[in-house]
Amino acid sequence: MSPRARRGIALMLVLWLVVLLGVIAVAIVPATRGESTLALNLRARAVARYAAESGLESAKASLDRLLATGQGSRERALALRDLSTTFRELREVELGEARFSVAIEDLNARLDLNRSDDASVLALFSQFLEGAEASRVTDALLDWRDADDLVRGHGAEAVDYRRAGLPLLPSNRPLRDVMELRHVMGVTDSLADAVAPYVTVDGDGRVNINSAPESVLAALPGLGRAGAHNLVSRRRAGDVFTSAVAVYHLFQVSGDTPFPLGRLATEPTRLLVSSRGWFQGHALTHEIQAVYEVTGRRIILRGWRERDL
Repeated sequence: MSPRARRGIALMLVLWLVVLLGVIAVAIVPATRGESTLALNLRARAVARYAAESGLESAKASLDRLLATGQGSRERALALRDLSTTFRELREVELGEARFSVAIEDLNARLDLNRSDDASVLALFSQFLEGAEASRVTDALLDWRDADDLVRGHGAEAVDYRRAGLPLLPSNRPLRDVMELRHVMGVTDSLADAVAPYVTVDGDGRVNINSAPESVLAALPGLGRAGAHNLVSRRRAGDVFTSAVAVYHLFQVSGDTPFPLGRLATEPTRLLVSSRGWFQGHALTHEIQAVYEVTGRRIILRGWRERDL
């Protein structure tokens, strides 16, 4: 073989080697980028979670300090009535490259869908629906949360859901999340959105007369719409209630209806602390929601859930 031919073959081999290396590089670069992206996502998630946990600990420390001050009942009720203002320093906190934001909510300002009596649930839905429809939704909700398969007068059990072709059947247990309400027969998305600000599934059945909105107060037997309106008007005028008995004497409007004294509170007995953490510049956010019971000067953890957003 002539030297010229050998040089041609060598050149071809070099060209093929360049092509092969290019192919290998094309395959490796995306894989490397993918591994880098995965590593960044894992780091961002870890940072976000620990930031959220830091927010939760900060909120707990702030609550402990407030409850330990030994304030009078009026001052304490007033401080706990507007939690967003009392704990505004926790709205966004910087931790190096991490951030957290905390919101503290009085669950006693809402009606508990699991612990409230039938009349209160009906009274709440009656503010958003006509009479017959409110009765159907109320009975369907009560059928959803009770342990049996017996159908209430206007309610629905598994057989009715199958007949209607609905994907989920009644759980026959208390609701675990407010979003579960959307699966109850007769509850539309618009209704669920409308009642969402007024309901919870993490409460203890009591209602805080210093913080509950008018719609929640109006659902209480013996108080009704007129009493609820008067109570809220008094609060706007500056009143802070330190005794449920005082509310009984001032606002009971339905003398034939038992007044729910045992269900009234003057400050939160259940709090929801929602803490969101994130890594600055990254889209992933981690949220932790913790439910605390307030007992005197202490708070006790009663529930915990977390998720990526």
